[in-house]
Amino acid sequence: MKARRYIFGTAILAIFTLSLSAQNPVNTSVTPGNAPVITAYTPSTDVYKSETIIPEKKPVPYSYIRESDVMWAKDVWRTIDLRQRQNMPLRYPLEGTMSDGERYSLFGLLMEGIKTEEITPYEFNVITSWKDPFSVVTNLEDIYRRSGGDTIYDNDGNFESVQQGMTNILQIQIQEMWFFDKQTSTMNVRIVAIAPVFYSFYDEFNQPLPSPRPMIPFVVHFPQCRRLFATHSVYNPNNDAQSMSFDDLFMQRRFSSTIIAESNVFGNRMLTDYKLGQDVLLEAERIKNDLFIMEHDLWEY
Repeated sequence: MKARRYIFGTAILAIFTLSLSAQNPVNTSVTPGNAPVITAYTPSTDVYKSETIIPEKKPVPYSYIRESDVMWAKDVWRTIDLRQRQNMPLRYPLEGTMSDGERYSLFGLLMEGIKTEEITPYEFNVITSWKDPFSVVTNLEDIYRRSGGDTIYDNDGNFESVQQGMTNILQIQIQEMWFFDKQTSTMNVRIVAIAPVFYSFYDEFNQPLPSPRPMIPFVVHFPQCRRLFATHSVYNPNNDAQSMSFDDLFMQRRFSSTIIAESNVFGNRMLTDYKLGQDVLLEAERIKNDLFIMEHDLWEY
């Protein structure tokens, strides 16, 4: 009886094995020394899937601040020199994009946001300066005209596109507010506006200037840019495994800057209006130290 069961089980196993072999025949068409052609596989240089920065990522919202909780506040203007080593991730790539369109320079990302109408650009008025930066809305054609780009028109004379390089964007100016919140007993800072700066070497008559003239093509509201900044990564020169977004870079203050103005009784004048040479840097350091002393004195007991 056991022998019959053994023979019957062996026969069933043999039939099942033959049926599997018939369904998945062995490919013997590959000659020795040739690799099989795989059409459904695309190689990648990544060894893991990066999920830190995704298109659906949202920036961390600001906490609500009551006016009665702000004991002290001061408006400060800074310049971020893109030629400094710490700020180079904000400058490159100089032209176009990198990493299959995932990496932008700060100016390139701002321009993409303006083109897609996610960011509203505002005209920078030299007379009013930073007193009212969001008074007049501008457009792409005016931005390129002010920045010295080569504007391209179609056959009907309408604005079509522009050839504009990013190599002449050397600085970024930001307006921020420092304030002390008594509810949390902390000194906080909020970036309000951001503007690229390029240097013009010729005047409106195409004559060479005695010294380069700084020009601001547009100003944008920083809170409006945060969603775009949060969904685009910036190069981390210290660690390729720790990706960070443009929003992380600004919120964590991972940039080097120099103070160029502070709110004062004279109407938000620049330090260069009343200081020269090395005294401008010394004045900027004094304002920076005053911010530190203010926070320290509020905690003194």
